[in-house]
Amino acid sequence: MSIVPSFEFAQVLPGRFNLPVRMTALPLGPGRVALVSPVPLTPDALAWVEGQGEVAYLISPSLFHHLYLGDAAARFPSAQVLAPRGLRAKRPDLRIDGDLEDGLPAELAAHVDVARVEGAPIADEHVFFHRASRSLVVTDLVFHVVRPRGLMTSLILRMVGCHGRLAHSRSWGLFIKDKAAASASIARILAWPFEHLVPAHGEPVEGDAHARLSAALAKRIAKGNKRLAVA
Repeated sequence: MSIVPSFEFAQVLPGRFNLPVRMTALPLGPGRVALVSPVPLTPDALAWVEGQGEVAYLISPSLFHHLYLGDAAARFPSAQVLAPRGLRAKRPDLRIDGDLEDGLPAELAAHVDVARVEGAPIADEHVFFHRASRSLVVTDLVFHVVRPRGLMTSLILRMVGCHGRLAHSRSWGLFIKDKAAASASIARILAWPFEHLVPAHGEPVEGDAHARLSAALAKRIAKGNKRLAVA
């Protein structure tokens, strides 16, 4: 199976920051999918989703990627909504059927593995490995905005070290409270045999994703290992 399908939405944040956001469909079986990081359901987005099959699950993979979850849940009321446990307090208005920390429902777990990026509770990012396609789906762990749109976008991406390349943002220095825990969880993610990568921000990577992601995260892992050595 080739890389899992995804749909990019041209999100414009305050200050003319053009940060594309990508929704991913994880195939589960005949005609059923899980959507990770739902985007606004514009006519084009809705047509794309309906072309993937029945939406069985809606997933907020972190405490940041939840803005359009409520609209998606209203549009697909039979879908189970899964999110990090902390989102219940952050968004009490949302219907949340299950916490990612408790593991995935059996149907989803039959096709997908999940790992939490430990030590970064502000983001509380969860990463997904779709086994059949060997696709890894990440949220903010790395960016891959190859062709930034606009001066402000280019400036911000350069500031965080993510301009025009696959990279781990410097902003994670603010998110991470336990470097050793973050490093260990990233090492577990890299132990998965993925070949493709779908980031929430930027272009997918096909074929050589494992080597490229390992290189992008090498400094983060080294910082965690250094912390372990000191301890």
